[in-house]
Amino acid sequence: MTPLYDNDDMPEMTDKRTDAIRETLMDQVRTENDRRRHTLRRRFTLWGGIGLLVIGGVATAATAIVQAQRVTNSDIVYCFATAQRGADGQFDYAAATLHDPASNQGSVSKPIAVCQDMWHRGALDKNTDQLEPTPSPHAIPAHLQVCVMDDGSPAVVPGRPGICQAIGLAPER
Repeated sequence: MTPLYDNDDMPEMTDKRTDAIRETLMDQVRTENDRRRHTLRRRFTLWGGIGLLVIGGVATAATAIVQAQRVTNSDIVYCFATAQRGADGQFDYAAATLHDPASNQGSVSKPIAVCQDMWHRGALDKNTDQLEPTPSPHAIPAHLQVCVMDDGSPAVVPGRPGICQAIGLAPER
């Protein structure tokens, strides 16, 4: 069946066609708000997630770059037994220095080596008798990081990279 056309070469407006157009428009009006809300929700979720990732990445990079410091006080090294604070908010550590006869001062140029020796001798184990002349060897942590204390002293902490920031100290630059 061929549709009828009016004088303007447009299909003739029959009651059936008018009803179909009206029903299509009403359906559009009924569902448009839901569709718009759904689209906005998807866009907000997508761009919000991307924004959080970008902000998180920038904050992490800024923290690692901005907080990294150089050791400025090599008179002493702090060897942390763990990377956790005690109940009093303090770290469990032992401190050491090496006497330099030339300058008659203490100096630590290799903080990790000093702390490895302290772990090996049991200086960081509370169950070891510190007065024993030949203590039995103790395990040395597999991963050690040099952090920088507020006074510029090195602190050797057991843990993987990023442990310094996690415990509130600056990583060594």
